[in-house]
Amino acid sequence: MHQIGYTRTLFATLALLGACLSPSIAAAVEFRLDGLYRFEASLFDTLSLNRDADDSEGTRNYLDHRLRLTPHIRLSPQVHVFVEFDVMDAMRFGSTPEVLAADGQFQDNGSPFNEPIALSGSVIPGSDYTESMFVRRAWAELYTPWFDLKVGRMASNWGMGLLANDGSCDRCYYGDIVDRVMISTSRLDPVRLSFAVDMRSEGFINRNDDTHSFLLSGGYLGEVHRIGGYLRWTRQPSNKFNVVHGDIWATTRLGPLSLELEALILWGQAEDTELGVENLSILAGGGALDAVLSINPWEIGFQLGVASGDSNGQDNEWHTLTMDRDHNIGLLMFEQPMPVYAHGDAATEENQNIDLSRQLTGSGVSNAVYLRPRFHIDIREDLRAGVILIAAFPAVKEAFPGEPDAYGLEIDVELLWTLYGNFELGARAGFLFPGEVFGENRDFTFGGDLRALVHF
Repeated sequence: MHQIGYTRTLFATLALLGACLSPSIAAAVEFRLDGLYRFEASLFDTLSLNRDADDSEGTRNYLDHRLRLTPHIRLSPQVHVFVEFDVMDAMRFGSTPEVLAADGQFQDNGSPFNEPIALSGSVIPGSDYTESMFVRRAWAELYTPWFDLKVGRMASNWGMGLLANDGSCDRCYYGDIVDRVMISTSRLDPVRLSFAVDMRSEGFINRNDDTHSFLLSGGYLGEVHRIGGYLRWTRQPSNKFNVVHGDIWATTRLGPLSLELEALILWGQAEDTELGVENLSILAGGGALDAVLSINPWEIGFQLGVASGDSNGQDNEWHTLTMDRDHNIGLLMFEQPMPVYAHGDAATEENQNIDLSRQLTGSGVSNAVYLRPRFHIDIREDLRAGVILIAAFPAVKEAFPGEPDAYGLEIDVELLWTLYGNFELGARAGFLFPGEVFGENRDFTFGGDLRALVHF
């Protein structure tokens, strides 16, 4: 299957949605297409944090892009259908495995007909056309004077996105997706209560390994002040796995000052796990407080975050909280796994020549206390510059040999230029001074990216 075929599939799907509507309904249907296109060029100095190591990965650089389309079909004021397509989702430039040759035939990479394309033999794989477009979400919504109903595959989000994050930010790459049935009150607005059931199952008969979640959330959701609670129970009968996620969230605006707070706890247990641990006990927690003071043209912000850790990773108690991968605090720290190394001769398409076996930090905040002051200025109405500082420390030092005191300090600088309201050009650079957590592998490192973003 090739690019032309997938393009036809996309438009055929949209056409089918319209064709399914009766003439009487179609006359009243409203169609809206939202989305974004993002192009990003990234460069990172050695994420091994050790330039002298034989298997140091060296400089990493790549270009990728994503087109996200979100059709919104309004059948009536009460009935709405949403679909979200990802086209070329984080697809690497130069990684396309097939191209159209001069004779009109698709040629494999490496064919003489492909020489003008000059594809590299070391490009990161995973960019086949079968992976370059897929239906990410699809759901329907019903609005009545008494309740609202949502059914389908949709985003999961709560509060600041510490644990449930829909990945809708400009620099997000993942996003939580659930198959959900949700009913919410509407008559009590701005007070809203919701109940939902999430299902993760392959549907095999006589198999008891499916996972289900039951969610109760609600609160006062006004325009200026918001406060609410979130309670989620997840269970898997096959290993008697049960975990409860309790969360409170509040946000308010007091003149030029905006405040936001989220605090959460995870509690649960399981008789056995994929890790080989029996009678696992889970108790973890964390939270974040964010404050922003905006006095034109200045904006000053500060965020404090905490994620619990575990002093003993070998027992049957789990106390480490890992925040969502889309809760981003910097360009490098808790965003890029570190340290990582090269496989060298053992490199394959599957491992992408990246050895993660010795990493100490991943792509989500975990076992950490972090401080994140930031400063921005609007140089012009369409031009903004900023500086962000991130200092992070282990919440539980005993999780690392030698009980180190710090993950390190990161300094990020960024510039954003907005053109014609929809087109954004951005540049960002980050400088990391690794701390004692990384032991001997703590060379200074840096990274940066250039980005073009179109909202529509």
